Amino acid sequence: MKAWLVDYLACPSCCGRLDIPAPSPSSHDTRDDDLTTLHCARCSTAYPIRNGIPRFPINESVTTNDKVVRTRDTYDFTWQRFGAPEIKQDWEKDSYQYQKLVPADIFDGQNQVGLDAGCGGGADLIKFWRDGVKVIGFDLSTGVDAIAQIVEPTERGALVQGDLHLLPFQRNVFDFVYSFGVLHHLPDPQRGLEGLVKLLKPGAPIVTYLYEKFETQSGWVRFSLWIVNHVRRVTSRLSPPVLLACCWLVVPFIWLMFSLPSRITAWMSPNRVKPWPFSHTIRWPVLAADLFDRFAPPVEHRFTQNEVKALYAKCGLERVEVRRYRGWVCWGFKTSESMRDPLT
Repeated sequence: MKAWLVDYLACPSCCGRLDIPAPSPSSHDTRDDDLTTLHCARCSTAYPIRNGIPRFPINESVTTNDKVVRTRDTYDFTWQRFGAPEIKQDWEKDSYQYQKLVPADIFDGQNQVGLDAGCGGGADLIKFWRDGVKVIGFDLSTGVDAIAQIVEPTERGALVQGDLHLLPFQRNVFDFVYSFGVLHHLPDPQRGLEGLVKLLKPGAPIVTYLYEKFETQSGWVRFSLWIVNHVRRVTSRLSPPVLLACCWLVVPFIWLMFSLPSRITAWMSPNRVKPWPFSHTIRWPVLAADLFDRFAPPVEHRFTQNEVKALYAKCGLERVEVRRYRGWVCWGFKTSESMRDPLT
């Protein structure tokens, strides 16, 4: 574990400061990799560090919620299966490039420390690191372990495993929070957003991606999404290996009907074509992973543009911007008075 990371962590139970145990007298030099435990100075709870990654408990409400447990298990399988370097390289090449839609000064990378909340397999997180932005990757699943196997976090990067509903971070410490494709899979997206806003410094931004509601889509897309939503009620109950096998069976059809035609159309008329479903890649492994991501999670919320703005306003965010790109890319800034926490 990076020693500087302790300056941003807090006990998820009591919000007390976490300390690194003092080295034994016989130890002359304690490296980051030698750290194995964090201790809360307030409640004396100890938290393990395995493979250089601090591990924090899951909220009890998660362990008793079947849908949330299945969501966690789904993404554990996802990042174990799709964490191989060759898959990750494809995923990075075919990224949706959401970051390009956000003002560049939000991620200036010079004197900032950010949080990638729900970093998954790390496609965006790794880009932050390679751009020199100091970012902590945080996820409930074993995606953090998959990231550590693919790339060694730089001195400006770190990984933490824990629960968005039991955040192990100090309040008012981050210069930005980035959470893409995460909140709409939580049972209560507003509660999740409120918790993340508390971590921001006053005036700092949060950037999210949320699914778009069916009603805002064109007729044929709305009908397709309606079918997908009903099919997902069945597929989300399948075991991950069985569902992945089903996705591979569908990949040739998706490639032929969507991915390939979208590339041809975009080549013929690059300035006039709106993004098609599955237009971000023609690589079959990435399509299989994308299909799995669409049909596996049992929890999914969708929003209209006005609902996104209302969600941000309720969480004390101002200067809210919402842009459509295969959903809603949204950002807003924490007000100086928003989401004050008496424990900070």
